[in-house]
Amino acid sequence: MCFYYFLLSFLAVVVLGVGSVLGYAFRERIALGLQDQMYESLDQYGRRRLTTVSWDMTQEDLQCCGVEDFRDWNERIPDSCCMDDYGARKRPCQQLQTSLTIYRTGCYEAITQTLVRNGLMLGGAALLLLLAIVPATVMAYYMLTTI
Repeated sequence: MCFYYFLLSFLAVVVLGVGSVLGYAFRERIALGLQDQMYESLDQYGRRRLTTVSWDMTQEDLQCCGVEDFRDWNERIPDSCCMDDYGARKRPCQQLQTSLTIYRTGCYEAITQTLVRNGLMLGGAALLLLLAIVPATVMAYYMLTTI
């Protein structure tokens, strides 16, 4: 029983450690891949339901538009890029493209800012897990070798 606990906790430490290091090491490559995928999915907007819903939710929740800015949509700006009016209605941003009607921040920038902000919390949680798992792994190893 002690062997299985040691094995599972050791594997958890290895996976958590390797995942953290790889995520940090390849963060720029991951970010560029995200940006490429965002540009590719722009063409699928309106044709694939999942892509359309994903873009609409992202743009409304993060208050952003397009990958870099609203010009990525090439004259077919979706309603999710339009700012809400006071009655929870969308302003007509397709005809009148001003800073009062359309979100100016690109979604790539908004997503990366959110990831950086939440990345600190994720890193802290990983560190706390390591602080809890490593002593338990050492104790399990000690119990395993003394039996």
